[in-house]
Amino acid sequence: MGITIVATQVTWSAANTLSVTGATEVVSDVMTLDDTCVNLAIQVSADNAGTPASGDTAVWRIQWSTGDVLANSGDDYDTSEHAQFLTVLDTFGANMPGEDPARRTVSVPRAAKKFKLACTCAQAGSRNITIAARIEEQRAA
Repeated sequence: MGITIVATQVTWSAANTLSVTGATEVVSDVMTLDDTCVNLAIQVSADNAGTPASGDTAVWRIQWSTGDVLANSGDDYDTSEHAQFLTVLDTFGANMPGEDPARRTVSVPRAAKKFKLACTCAQAGSRNITIAARIEEQRAA
């Protein structure tokens, strides 16, 4: 059995990046995995638009969907506070780790066919943070 790698940009209302301007959670467009996907790598990015300060972080989670768990129509996704934690990116250089821009790749076992990425930037109201993400599916051939 061979493995192929297929990369896809995560989008935010069809845009490749999103400037987070407040402390509320932002959620990506729906990502649908191929039926042959056996593993998933997610690279996330946070780029502070100003001079970073302590607390300038981007907290990333993945909201999986197994379908219509409520049996009332449409896909239901993990709720914000119960979504699977992925990573925290700290853009304040004096912290360890801390750098601007900050990027990290996380290997994620496939849990379901669809998901959304969620990100919260606690202090984005005073310093915008531009976020982006990309996935690589490892597909069984």
